[in-house]
Order: sequence, then structure tokens, then C-alpha cells
Amino acid sequence: MPPQPDVNVQVVQHVQSAQNIKLFANRYGDCFECGIARIGSGWCKICEIKALVNNFCNWTSGNEYLDYVIRTTQESATESVDFLEWIPWERFILTEYLGKGAFSTVYSSYWLEGPRWIWDEEGESWLRNGPIKVAIKRIDNSHNITNKYLDEILRYHKCIQNGSVADCFGMTRDTTGCYAFIMRFYENGNLYEYLDHSMGVLCWRDIVDMLWGISGGLHQIHKENLCHGNLHGGNLLVENEPESIDTRIADVGLHSPADELYETLGDWVTAICDNPDPSPLSDQFDAAEEKKFADFETKAFLQPKTHPQAKYTSQPIYFPELLD
Repeated sequence: MPPQPDVNVQVVQHVQSAQNIKLFANRYGDCFECGIARIGSGWCKICEIKALVNNFCNWTSGNEYLDYVIRTTQESATESVDFLEWIPWERFILTEYLGKGAFSTVYSSYWLEGPRWIWDEEGESWLRNGPIKVAIKRIDNSHNITNKYLDEILRYHKCIQNGSVADCFGMTRDTTGCYAFIMRFYENGNLYEYLDHSMGVLCWRDIVDMLWGISGGLHQIHKENLCHGNLHGGNLLVENEPESIDTRIADVGLHSPADELYETLGDWVTAICDNPDPSPLSDQFDAAEEKKFADFETKAFLQPKTHPQAKYTSQPIYFPELLD
């Protein structure tokens, strides 16, 4: 049974820091309801968390420990989408299969209500977006999801909600009984798909923007003394903004079956470093190199195929009118 903290005490502890009140007083203004300084744009931690807590009785995932995990993220929220929600499966329509990974299956769908991230200036409140396209990442074999797996969700929550990591709105459970993450839908897909679509042609600005996003996500993960453990192009999602390319890291810390939890890279490194004999480390790096190059052709983006009978010739370009 999960711990049962005193919610009222916890909410007060989150916000009754005089130092924080002074820090944010002039930046975001005071709350319309309670008069206390907001800690973010349109976000009063006392009133917003109180509303979330009061809504606890209106939903359940059917899993007591998962309820505890989701509620814990809500009790520490610092902005309108800085927490997980439980979203009933019935609130999704037009669900379509996209692809399958090692431990999950991905679908696109439309969430009828959408995330609560529209700020109503007149009403001084957050409103839901309305129908929005999302990605549903179904965790395979998660009928008997373990508490240890759920602990990993809570452990990595700060990273998941970071600006350089793929947005995760909450969780649901499909008609088969498997749990799933509800994430923002990135139209450009992952890095492999984006490079395939762009024929591998990127300007330096795009490359720098993408590397900046990736390094920012890794910095936040490492700042929390955690590691990703399974970083590759399929876990890097690309969003093409009007002025730049935004790259987000996905699958942070959650790359194993839900009914068991494999060792992460951090556990593996610790075990190796504690071993006085360094030879196994060298052997494993050699094996990793072989695996990397063996998978290179399938992992790299695909260049378009050329016709086997095609002939390619070149000729000098001559524009006499430009010489005058």
C-alpha cells in the first residue's frame, strides 16, 4: 500500500517559503483568489494544487500505487502541465497504429479535452485546449505493472516534464488492460524519420538547434543524478518550429518491460567500476562496438533508392548571357 501523506500539510509546505514568495512576487503577480504571489505564469501553487487535490476523489486508475504516483506529481506541480493526469480510454477517438518498439506499441489518437494549458486572461484561469492529436505509447505486458516500474516513473518525473524532454500529459489504460503514456504528437517523428524526409540535408543552424535540444535534455537528466540508458535516434523526437528545430528526448528511464525492470546503464557502470579486474570492461566495449556497426545500416536514416539502370552524367554549366 502506498504512503498516505497529509495532503493539506504537504500543500502548505510547498508554498509557505517566504524566500520563494519574495522571489516571484514581482515577476508573475499575485493570485486573483488568495492574493499570494504566483510562482509561474498564471500559476498559484496554493490554489492550483488545492484544486487538483480536491479532484482526487473523482478519478482512479484502478491501481492504488499508480494513483499515488500520479497524485504525487500533481502535489508538486509548478505549472499548468507540470504533472501527470489519469485520462480514461473513452476520452480518445480515431486511434491509429503507428509502430512497435521493443517493449511498447505506439498509436496516434485525438484526446477530446486536451491538456489544460490555455490561459484565460479575463477569467484568470487555465482552460483545456480541446481536441488535440496525441501519441499513445502502450506499454506491452503491463497488465501486472510492477511498483518498481511505477517508482521509475516518479523518479524520472522531473526529467519528463523538462522543456528539453518530450511532453508527457498523463497515463491511460486501453481495452486490453495495458497501461499507456499519453504524449505530445511530434509531426516530424523521430530523428531517423526526420533525416529520411529531409534527405539528410540540414543547415548548420538546424544542426546546432538539434544538438542544443539534445544536450539540454541530457543536462537536466544528469542534473537529477539519473541517466537515460537507451539514447538513440528513435528516442529523439523532432518538432519543426517556425524559427528553429526543436529536438526532445523521449523514453527517459523507461525502456524495459513493465512486468520486470532491467538494469539501467547507471547500474551497469557502477557494477563494472567496482570490479578490480578491468578486462571485462574492455570486452564489453568491444562487443558494444560490434553491435553498433552491425546495426548501423538499419539504424541510420535511409537514402532514397536509385534505379539500377540509371546513368548519371555531368556537363559544364555555360550561361553566355552572364558573361556580358
